[in-house]
Amino acid sequence: MIQKKRMGLTALVLFALFLTGCIPSEVNQGVVLNYTGSKSYEYYDVGNDRNADFLYGKGAEVCIPSNNQSEAPDVSEKDYAFGLYDVSGHEMIQEYRLTDKIYPASNTKLLTALIALKYCNLSEMVTVSYNASHLGVYGAVSCELKEGDTIMLGDLLTAFLVSSGNDAGIAIAEHISGSVEAFSALMNEEAKKLGAVDTHFVNPHGLHNKDHYTTAYDIYLIMNELIHYNTFLSMISMPTCEINYYDAKGNAVSKTFESTNLYFNGMYEVPEGIELIGGKTGTTNAAGCCLTLYFKNSDNKYFIAQVFHAPTYEGLYNKMTELMEVTVEK
Repeated sequence: MIQKKRMGLTALVLFALFLTGCIPSEVNQGVVLNYTGSKSYEYYDVGNDRNADFLYGKGAEVCIPSNNQSEAPDVSEKDYAFGLYDVSGHEMIQEYRLTDKIYPASNTKLLTALIALKYCNLSEMVTVSYNASHLGVYGAVSCELKEGDTIMLGDLLTAFLVSSGNDAGIAIAEHISGSVEAFSALMNEEAKKLGAVDTHFVNPHGLHNKDHYTTAYDIYLIMNELIHYNTFLSMISMPTCEINYYDAKGNAVSKTFESTNLYFNGMYEVPEGIELIGGKTGTTNAAGCCLTLYFKNSDNKYFIAQVFHAPTYEGLYNKMTELMEVTVEK
């Protein structure tokens, strides 16, 4: 019953956005920033947003889920959620449990990246705080940043996306909004602007918290926005990245990070006829193994695919490969 109500509410909100929009057209010239973080840009152009037409009541560039998600091809584990979206044709190809509540793990970082790209000058210098350098979570992925390190925001964001460093996420959040709490509030505002109405985030990186959740469809909406930022596409396409910065004493530091995407290191093979651009991984005990990808087929058609809550990496990548193979046949 709860799930039906959730799906009904999501469908109602999406339909309302589709019909009426939620931002009047006269704000196209610029919207004043409503947070107290980075002041690199005083205004941003709403017309640059991938989902802008959707927000103005034209659903042409957003794939809308059907009401028959359970009819999608099933998988062995019933708790998977997955989606396959034809970005070029604005068509939903496969969908399963897209509006179920899920924990996103590091797919959270997609929204953090969107905010940084949307509002900040990537040449800004970020100083790493004690909080960012001391996550206090055993086993949390880290870029091994130290308190007092200074690093260009663009380099920090690259390491954040390629190696999924949670410490980098804290540093980005504090740089933009002053605190994780203030940045989380900004994340939730931005999510709703995209129509991601079932998302509630409490941190910039995705480490587990029971109050940090979303849906597969909401993550799609965020990714659908990001794919029109060329800088983002360049970052997620890197199998490795080399980052240069300075420590607290002013000494130069250089580090190389490897992508967490197991297609890039050859552990899993991309299907023939597919050009993988990149995406975002994520894994926690509660979220399972997660992956959102952007790619194109040999007909130069572009797609977003996502798999959430897979019990193993093998299950995750096998299902993702299966989704990509569908587009070769399409």
